[in-house]
Amino acid sequence: MKTETLVWIGVSLIILFLVWLTVKPLISPIIFSLAMAYIFHPFHMKLSEKFGNKKSAVLLTAMMALFAGVLLIGAALWLRDVLTYIYIYIGDVFNWLLGVHLPFGIWESIQTLSKTIPEKLGGILLGYTFSLPKFMLQAIVFLALFYAILTNSEFLSMEIYRLLPKENRELAIHLMERAKITLNAILRTWLMLSVLKGIFLTVGFVLFDITTVSGAIAAGILCIVLELLPVIGGWILWAIGAAYLIKTGNIAFGILFAIYGAVFISPIPDITVRPKLVAKGAKVSSVVALIGIFGGIMSFGIKGVIIGPVALGLLVTLLEEWKEREKETLSSQETRQLSKAHRSKAA
Repeated sequence: MKTETLVWIGVSLIILFLVWLTVKPLISPIIFSLAMAYIFHPFHMKLSEKFGNKKSAVLLTAMMALFAGVLLIGAALWLRDVLTYIYIYIGDVFNWLLGVHLPFGIWESIQTLSKTIPEKLGGILLGYTFSLPKFMLQAIVFLALFYAILTNSEFLSMEIYRLLPKENRELAIHLMERAKITLNAILRTWLMLSVLKGIFLTVGFVLFDITTVSGAIAAGILCIVLELLPVIGGWILWAIGAAYLIKTGNIAFGILFAIYGAVFISPIPDITVRPKLVAKGAKVSSVVALIGIFGGIMSFGIKGVIIGPVALGLLVTLLEEWKEREKETLSSQETRQLSKAHRSKAA
């Protein structure tokens, strides 16, 4: 019996190892397909009421395919120039931060990041520059998984709840609901708004002729990163763009671009749109954001932008839930002790 068990364990480990080797090169499209399917699931449910489940999934997948095609063409045409602009922009931002009088610990951390982040980002972008066929393969996997997750979303949700343990099932369901709120805050609000702001900044830089298309794309990417960080935001970039236009004599365009930036990038969307999207108790901690993004990028590459904040956000949720349970346990124990004391006095 022991020999048979050991054989089955060995076979299972070999299968898991082979599965990992197969899936490992495709981790990035898998992570992004899960994230995007989660973000677009509410839209899919609304479209399903009108067009049906499969037609809705096909429509959203076609939209994603169009976006992937534009991204692929952009990578082929502008990636080298975008890489150059990103290096310039990131260097300027870090030089400005290092010139500000900050506490030594923070200054030292920024200095370390100023060396690590550009190198890591450069490696990621150069990897895609020299492997466009690989990027195409990942795009196909992403689209296939995105479609499959949307069409089978109800089945997958039921299976997840079925896998929950029978013991403490109520606690497990409560944790799932809290995790859902955290994911909504991170993916559907925080990340989605940052990406939309990056797109608006890119369009603004092109429309107002502030820089080339490559420079505008680089500014949009940097805007997304800055919007994900605490305190710092995309307003820095539209302010720089407006200042550049005014400095070059285009005062009217500079003022118009400043209004455009305030309305579509920051701060008006943060005041009007964000509070409506964020559920109560679903705020993302600034510390979690900072550690999650930079730690995720350094550990996992570009997919770490999603993995890092989500993992830390869920960890914080688990810790908060554990603290609440501990408080409930302590309060119930105190109540029992008080009731015992009252009974003993009455006796």
